[in-house]
Amino acid sequence: MAMMECPNCGEQVSDKAKKCVHCGTVLIPEEKRYCKECGTELEEGVTECPKCGCPVDSGEKEEVAPQQVEVTGVKIAKKSKKIIAIAAVVVLIVALIAVAVVQGQKKKAAEEAAKRMEEYSANLELVTYSMLSGAGDAETCGNLVKKVWYNAIYEERDDDTDKYTRPKGYFVSDFNDALQNLYSDSSFSLKVSGIEDNQDTVNSLMKKLKNPPDEYADAYEAVTELYDAYLTLTNLATDPSGSLQTFSSNFNDADSEALKCFNAVQMYLEE
Repeated sequence: MAMMECPNCGEQVSDKAKKCVHCGTVLIPEEKRYCKECGTELEEGVTECPKCGCPVDSGEKEEVAPQQVEVTGVKIAKKSKKIIAIAAVVVLIVALIAVAVVQGQKKKAAEEAAKRMEEYSANLELVTYSMLSGAGDAETCGNLVKKVWYNAIYEERDDDTDKYTRPKGYFVSDFNDALQNLYSDSSFSLKVSGIEDNQDTVNSLMKKLKNPPDEYADAYEAVTELYDAYLTLTNLATDPSGSLQTFSSNFNDADSEALKCFNAVQMYLEE
């Protein structure tokens, strides 16, 4: 224990002493306390306020009984379990929502795919029969072209060609004149214009068939072959060229090819 000198009397006292044992001088000031109710300064050791009678807090901490600690722990455990249960429910709800969203997206994608398939099938059928119609008109016109051409060269009389080959009662000197008379005829010209309009329609429909679904890949290839044969046939009918022999040969080949290709496409239309 260390000693120190009293500042008042100079005697030696313990450095832990609150008062000098020789003169009573306060060496360590005591902490003042006040009543919580009326604010009166309290002396050391009192258990109640001398003015208002309010109990004085001793300042000692209350010990928590073991049972109380145990009960608190149980409450915390129960609260934790409740939080975990709530979290599990939330996770389940989120999972169910996610599954519903995915299923909804799959359903929407399936509906869109089915709609696209339906539209593609309808366009495939429409373009096929449009080409068949145009090819039929081209066949009619092309056969008349061959007939006028032949009769103009070989001066064959025929009720269907005389007005083109013998417009003035005698045969024209050049078969080109006969063909010119044919294409200038209003009725025949109207048929040619119809074939050209048909070509425009077919071209527009073929653009819609690009990038086919996997299920229609073979059908698209078949209809493309029909399209090539159709164009060859219709172009020969609207704009003949070459000699009578080459025109007739090319036209017959194109006519046969168009029919063969149509039969190939029709197989996919019947599925």
